[in-house]
This record gives sequence, C-alpha cells and structure tokens, in this order.
Amino acid sequence: MFSSNSNCSDPTLYCSCTASHPSPVLDLDDIVQGAEKAPLIVPDTFTQPPASLMEKINANLQDNRVLIVAAANYGMRNHAYNWIESLRRTGEDKFLILCLDDQLYDHLHLANLGQHAAKIPDTWLHQQIEAGFEEYYSQKYRIITHAKTLVVQQLLYLDINVLFSDVDIVWLKPRIREYLHTLLAIRPETQVVIQQEGSEQKEVNSGFYIMRPSEEMKRLLAATIYLGDQDTGLTQQGALNKALDALDLRMRSTQVVLLDVLQWPNGWIYFSNNWNNIHGVEPYIVHANYLIGDEKKQKLQESGFWFLDDHWLEELDGQLDANQTTTNFHKDPSPQEPSQHESTEDSVDIQDQSTDQPRRHAHHSTDDAQDLSPAPSN
Repeated sequence: MFSSNSNCSDPTLYCSCTASHPSPVLDLDDIVQGAEKAPLIVPDTFTQPPASLMEKINANLQDNRVLIVAAANYGMRNHAYNWIESLRRTGEDKFLILCLDDQLYDHLHLANLGQHAAKIPDTWLHQQIEAGFEEYYSQKYRIITHAKTLVVQQLLYLDINVLFSDVDIVWLKPRIREYLHTLLAIRPETQVVIQQEGSEQKEVNSGFYIMRPSEEMKRLLAATIYLGDQDTGLTQQGALNKALDALDLRMRSTQVVLLDVLQWPNGWIYFSNNWNNIHGVEPYIVHANYLIGDEKKQKLQESGFWFLDDHWLEELDGQLDANQTTTNFHKDPSPQEPSQHESTEDSVDIQDQSTDQPRRHAHHSTDDAQDLSPAPSN
C-alpha cells in the first residue's frame, strides 16, 4: 500500500518507484500541453489524522456521511462568521472549519465555536499559510486555495462525502445538504456535483461542491494537486479545471454534474449581471466571488446577505489581542479538559445552547431569518 503525507518537494512523491504496488497512474500528458512524462501516483492511504481532529470530524458528520466543511484563514474571519450565520438560518448546526492558521482557530474558540474549529495538520499542507486577507491571484492567494484541495483530499480518504463551501458564500434555503446529496446519489455515475464558473458551462468553480470518496475523485484531486505543485502560476481552480479534461464529460455518462447558474449563482451571475433579480429566481446560495477585497462585503450588504454584527467582531478581535499576550491558545483541549476559552469570564457568548435567543453575531432576530429572498444588487 502506498501511503503519503510527504512534503511536495520530495520528487519521489510522483514516482512509481516509491511503492511496490502503486495505484493506477493518470497520464497528465493529455491534460497539460508540453508536460514532461512524469506519472502521477494516487495514494492508496494516508496516515490517520490526530485524535482531536477525528473527534471533531465525527461530531459534525451528518447522515450519509456528509460533512459540511470550509477552510479559511484569519484574514477571512468576518466572512467565516457570516457563513456560519447563514448556515444557522438555514437549519444547519453541524459543520467544520479547518483553520489555515492559529489565529482563526483561537478566534473561533473565543467565540465558543471550538467544536466547529480544527487545526490542519502540518503534514496535510505543502506550503506555509499566511494569516492575512489575500488579494485574488496573488501568490499567497494561490497557496491558500491550493491548501483547500489538500484538505478535501484527506477527507475523501476517511470515506466522507465532502460538501465543501467557501466562506464568501451565503446559504439561503433550508435542506441544501439533503438536496445536494440526492443529486449525488440519484445517478450512480455522478461523482461530484459542483458550482459553475462564469455562465458558459465550460468551467467549474472549486468553491462549492459535494464529492464522493470514490477512486475517480481521489485521482481527480491528486491530478489537481500535481498540477498546482508543478505550476506555481496556476490557481487551485485552474488546476482542477485542467484535471477535469481527463474525465468523461459526455452528458449521458459524465461523472461531473453542474449546478444551475441561477439556482446556485456565482458572483458573475448574481452581482455583475443581476440575472437572478432580472429573472425573479431566488437562489439556494450566493457566492461573492468575482469581487475583490472589501467589495465582497459591500455587495453582500447591499443585497441583504451580511448577517454579521461588525461591532461584535471588533470587540472579539480586541479580546483576542489582549488574551494572546498572556494566554497560550495553541492547545487543542481534550474531551476531559474544559477549554480555557470557554471558561474565560470575558469571552463573548454567541451560541447560548440553553436558550432560543438569537446569537449576538447576527444583525437580525430569528424572526427576520425567515425572509431570505434576495434583495436587488447594484
């Protein structure tokens, strides 16, 4: 069996000589023009994640072994909390954020969301992740997006149906998880149900999809990671779209199902062209991609999709800064050991388990959450 949690700088990772019984080889020459002949090895296994991570994965796993998961860094914390609130409003209370840096992990613990936060093991990543907000197409942005594929790859090897969502997405209707799993399960050939990029049905968006833990998808992600590692100018989404060229994309037999662009719009559809409002289609989600920097938040606010109390976030930021000078937050509490974050008297309680009161990080009351029809965007 070939097991890999190796560093990507190891040239033997993609060499068949590392395994006595290598997995099937996917020839990338048909995917990348001018590619050197270097066969891709798809790992048979990975090492078991740490017990603390497995505990949180299992605690948030839902029916049909579906896990709603996101990966984010501290620079995207405001969008992460907005995403969490959108999940709550649509009835989802189980999800996991895999933190790309310690600061976001600490922040979520301070907000009493430690049960939904986990650190990514160093062995899962190929490069160090920065904590700041990164602009689209910057080199650090590419590293962050590449890490998302590495995370999903590991989860597939735990026999999980991964429902991956970027945190600059808002969920707007109930039972999205069940609907997507039905689309995945209703047709045996379907291996991934994924959001579209743009409007031409030629590219996929790697920020929202549900994927089976099948051999075909393990090979697809291995190819995506390979391409990303070999071409430092390629984003994770670009690598995934290149890797998809190796799959059967014929309508009757394809493994890839595209989500409707009006029901599951990307930023080009919803914000740039306003097609949902023009055609009167209320979406299941809205993805604030195609927007850069503060424009993401601005457009979500204009459309009524910004649920976060920014003053609450500023207060929590200040508490984290103060606590980090005196407290070591970098220890994942064991089940027998109460978290020091949850016992801190001045921590902000945004999830009162004992009451039905709305949590303090949302602008709206629970009554307001019932009306989720999209407001006109500019």
